[in-house]
Amino acid sequence: MNTGKNALIAFAAAAVFFAPYAARADEALKPKALVIMLDGMRADAVENACARNIRMLRDGNWRKEYKCAWSMTASTILDAATISGPNHIAIACGVTFAKHRTPGNGKNMCDHAKWPSFLARLVAARPDMKAVFAYSWKWDESISPCLEIEFVHGTDGANAKNIPARLAAPDAPDAILWHIDYPDHGGHGFGYYPYSSGYLNSIYLADSAIGDALEAIASRPAFDKEDWLVIVTADHGGYSNGHGMMHGHATTVPILVSGRGMAQGRMPGTPHNYDVAPTVLKHFGVDFSGMGLDGEAIGGKAEKDNPRALRDGLAVYLPFDGGRLENKAAGGPEPRIAGRKTALSKNGLFASGCLHVEADADGGCGIVLEGSENLAFENGGDFAFAAWVRMPKKQSGDPLVFGNKDWKSGLNPGIALVASKRFPTKHVKKNLPGVAFNTGISGRRRNDLGPYDIEYGEWVFYAATCDRHGVLRFYQGGRDGNLYMMSENVSGAEISSGMPFRIGQDGTGKYKFPFFGDIDDFALWTRTLSHGEVRRIYDSGLKGVPLLSISGAG
Repeated sequence: MNTGKNALIAFAAAAVFFAPYAARADEALKPKALVIMLDGMRADAVENACARNIRMLRDGNWRKEYKCAWSMTASTILDAATISGPNHIAIACGVTFAKHRTPGNGKNMCDHAKWPSFLARLVAARPDMKAVFAYSWKWDESISPCLEIEFVHGTDGANAKNIPARLAAPDAPDAILWHIDYPDHGGHGFGYYPYSSGYLNSIYLADSAIGDALEAIASRPAFDKEDWLVIVTADHGGYSNGHGMMHGHATTVPILVSGRGMAQGRMPGTPHNYDVAPTVLKHFGVDFSGMGLDGEAIGGKAEKDNPRALRDGLAVYLPFDGGRLENKAAGGPEPRIAGRKTALSKNGLFASGCLHVEADADGGCGIVLEGSENLAFENGGDFAFAAWVRMPKKQSGDPLVFGNKDWKSGLNPGIALVASKRFPTKHVKKNLPGVAFNTGISGRRRNDLGPYDIEYGEWVFYAATCDRHGVLRFYQGGRDGNLYMMSENVSGAEISSGMPFRIGQDGTGKYKFPFFGDIDDFALWTRTLSHGEVRRIYDSGLKGVPLLSISGAG
């Protein structure tokens, strides 16, 4: 047997068979990346402001080959003040304050030889790469200085022209980190929340610049042979005219990761803005496993919200129709009036009735939901509630609109919607009381998410929901049509307290500061609600449609 001849024939055949695959390998898509770092961009601004280009990217409608994994409940770093300096380093370098050691906007204390930016790591791994860091805040030039990186300092307006032009050029950089200051400038000047026309306009300018950059990328002659990673995130949000100490308002930011190999939809859990660096390094094939980064590569996983009827998991629904007290959720806890000055009024939001609460001399008031201490929540901690609330100015102390915990301490198990809580504020000159949401967390910790401004004498929508990943979302919606949202990860939250849920009091029914005000269309679920469901309930309420009258609610 001529084994040499047979081997030669087999080799030739294999060469013919694998030739197409070898050609494909030679034609591998070239990785490219554009990372956009928005300054002062609240996550809920993506929906409430004119940000059509960001939403187009989020919804996977930029180019058909590109999908986007996104989160509107991403977080800033939580071990330093929620301001630009510490978070810019975190985004660029992938580490939190514990490693970069820069607490504020003063001197950059990071050891960049140990914690370089992802741009510096890329040019070190691939010397042929062209990398650009464009910024309008001059402080950013201190982040990981590197001769192989082109640092471009210019105004937002100048960069909005320069960067798209660079992206459209045949010799476009391989990786760009682009800081856009527009939203922060508008927030400090006009207020981040409640939204002002100045803040909204600043977001429009940022979104327009992003749109021009996306169009420049897509118009490249070599676009079909390139593999672009486009990331949009923010360093912080804001409240009033500041952001440094505002829990929730400042720490909840958006993150969008768009690419050919990304999942489409909402990312599970709580991604962080410092996940950007490892995500970019992975895109370029750089192994970051031994670098000690705090972030992780994201974008490969997404969850879809499964449509459910609003009746699913609904344990309590009190519409107060015609001034009647009745739980419209079949088989749920029985409501009972627990105060002599608690009354059912016919003057509700939907003109069909509401609950009016005032305190008795002994502090008793509101409604107790008999048997609600035995509710079984999905996944051990999923829940949601929604209600419309009207508060008078005579509110005193920090009473509960709704809750099931002993409010002597926020560390106690259970949850609470707090009607009038003061938060420490560094940048907000007027320390007014606001509405907050409290959860007790196992291990004797507490979480106070808020505050939202109190709109005295007005019907205001409130909702909160927590999912199996521990992501708590807290909402407020006014009569202006804007639905505000902030989030926090409260993994380990103890929803059940052993006490019943009450409206107008804490779980004991004896808290010294009882609630004063009106409540309508109150609902409690033993499951999480999607953002779309919350939005649907709110939008319908604005149109005068109560929860179970919404089309398809049952």
